[in-house]
Amino acid sequence: MAAEGHNQYMMLLSDLYPFNMFVPEPSAGTLFPPHWHEACMEMIYVTEGTAEFRIGGQQYIVMPGDLVFIAEGTIHSGYLTDGIPQYYTILLDRSRMVYADTGNLAYSALLTGRLDLPVILRSGDPHYESLTSVVATVIHEFTHRELGFEHAAKSQLHLLLAYLARFYSASSAPSAHGQIAASRRIERIKSVIEHVERHYSEPITVGQAAEIAAMSPYHFCRVFKEAVGRTFNEYVQLFRIAKAETLIRDTDLPITLIADRCGFGSVHYFDELFKRYRGLTPSQVRKNAP
Repeated sequence: MAAEGHNQYMMLLSDLYPFNMFVPEPSAGTLFPPHWHEACMEMIYVTEGTAEFRIGGQQYIVMPGDLVFIAEGTIHSGYLTDGIPQYYTILLDRSRMVYADTGNLAYSALLTGRLDLPVILRSGDPHYESLTSVVATVIHEFTHRELGFEHAAKSQLHLLLAYLARFYSASSAPSAHGQIAASRRIERIKSVIEHVERHYSEPITVGQAAEIAAMSPYHFCRVFKEAVGRTFNEYVQLFRIAKAETLIRDTDLPITLIADRCGFGSVHYFDELFKRYRGLTPSQVRKNAP
């Protein structure tokens, strides 16, 4: 499941080489909404500013120079703290990327095996210089786009995978009982997020969400906030506002119709909530849109 609305793809090499890069486009205080990538690992390299990341139920304040690793299937979200940070995101399907360039099964297994990654790598940490040097080179190739940059980026990405396998290969031992239970809870939260993305234009209550997650409302609210970093109602409001802002900027639909399509009920409530999170009214955002 890929993030919607809050990041712009810089380039995709090809369908046979599944790698992409993003630059941030925040909306309503959100850098990127809660989401996950079932088949892709994600790396975020922060170059300027700070932000709040929520990764696997834990809060992290990221700073310039931080290299963030997000494993396949892990729920993550990002929020503004003080100004708009600058960072690059590398989204990488390890299995398909390795398969695209080699038929060597032993090599493929080495570079796509389970990894015991740190969430954040900072200056002075083991392997920081080796990994950030490769990531910085990939970013340079894609931002400068000189002759042969695609091939240069590919070679660096394979070097990056080799380093990750060398430094962080993990045992394939089965998870402990507590980890399995936590994983099941997260899968239920994912079901709720998917439901909101499909039905955000309709009324959605905590009770309905808790039922989808097969939890009591109290337990659901606690688990959801731990996983996402926002209450369920806050998440729904932010998601709807982000959808509404896209329609305000990219279409000529009347504000009243946008409010209805995005599940706000009344245009007065929409105006009030939108201004609370964005600092501007919907009409002001439309007026300022390019």
